[in-house]
Amino acid sequence: MKYEKQVLSNGLTIVTVPSSDAESVVVDIFVKTGSRSEAKQEAGVSHFLEHFLFKGTKKYPTAMAINEIVDGIGGDMNAFTSKEVTQYYIKARSKYLPLIFDILTDMVQQPLFDPAELEKEKGVIVEEMNMYKDMPQAVVDEALDLLMWPKDVLGQPIIGRKETITSFSPKIFHAYMRRHYQPSNMMIGVSGKFNSRELRNLIKKSWGPVKKQRAGGWRKVTDVQTKPRFKLLYKETEQAQLALGFKGFANNDKRNPAMTVLSTILGGGMSSRLWDEIREKRGLAYYVRCSGGSYQDTGQFVVSAGVQIPKIQEAVEVIFSELKRVVDVLVDEKELLKAKEYLKGKTALALEDNQVRLDWYLDQVAFKKVVLSPQAAYDRIDAVTRKDVQAVAQQLFRSAQASLAVLGPYKDGALEKSLQKAIKF
Repeated sequence: MKYEKQVLSNGLTIVTVPSSDAESVVVDIFVKTGSRSEAKQEAGVSHFLEHFLFKGTKKYPTAMAINEIVDGIGGDMNAFTSKEVTQYYIKARSKYLPLIFDILTDMVQQPLFDPAELEKEKGVIVEEMNMYKDMPQAVVDEALDLLMWPKDVLGQPIIGRKETITSFSPKIFHAYMRRHYQPSNMMIGVSGKFNSRELRNLIKKSWGPVKKQRAGGWRKVTDVQTKPRFKLLYKETEQAQLALGFKGFANNDKRNPAMTVLSTILGGGMSSRLWDEIREKRGLAYYVRCSGGSYQDTGQFVVSAGVQIPKIQEAVEVIFSELKRVVDVLVDEKELLKAKEYLKGKTALALEDNQVRLDWYLDQVAFKKVVLSPQAAYDRIDAVTRKDVQAVAQQLFRSAQASLAVLGPYKDGALEKSLQKAIKF
């Protein structure tokens, strides 16, 4: 699996990942901006804009016009917004490359920002917010981010706040796009089956004339945590939710491969330590998992679980016990090997998809100092030792760096105090 990278004179980066055996092509517009690039009064504008660009362009004047074309070719179209990235993509049969390229380009270059559509979409996004409020896992995850970065934009909800969303005007979207949707802050990715000459001509015609301009940036985290943090959220549910987080490592930190292996040992798959101890042996939870993620200047290691309501105290204590065990005792060589093979196997299976292949390279080109092939990434995983895993665990799992959010039908003050006391090593 190979990729090619080209940077135009205006700063636009082109990433291509050809696949000779594919019958489809995916075009992706990748913008290096997300919720952490927003000013306070703009909270939610990145996500709202992701919706709004599908509502009509100069050439395709309505959402229905865009939808009918993509449906008419059997294509797949979507977008998403994260803390640091906004992506728009269309996937279709390879013969439709010029069409889907044109639609995405017009969406970004010539959006209509119809005021009537804006008012309708405000209601849609408020309902999306309400939907998430009815999803306990989403609520507890949001609460954890706020606990970990209480005064930083990184900790704020991607979707924004109702008061900002309902106040938006076309002017705020124009200003945000001028600041962040500049070629120097964007990439176009193409993966699958395509004609390179045809693609070069499309890029030259649509993006060559766009002038180079400086793009806006993002705000670094300032939070300094010196003691454990805890948040108990009351909600009438049939299952308690918990999310335990620790500050992790930035994108280019050399400890990330070891953290990924550690995450797999603890909560990756149905033979991981937490799954075995919490679900299989004790029957405390339906799910339990670990995840490690990185941003440009920090990171996050999270343990999350859906737990029997009366068993929340026991579940938290077992989790901390397992974290302490990996801090104190070297993992077994057999367990280490299993985790490595799990990671490599899951990655290999995912990379069968052309869109995943493209995302593999887009993310690295955007944020990594070194772009790795899958094999090079496997080599880094293989190089992780038992001592590396223990060292990373010791750096991550410290009481002063722990943040715990718990959601459930709890009104007992004694439970809150006992859960807070459980946040220790």
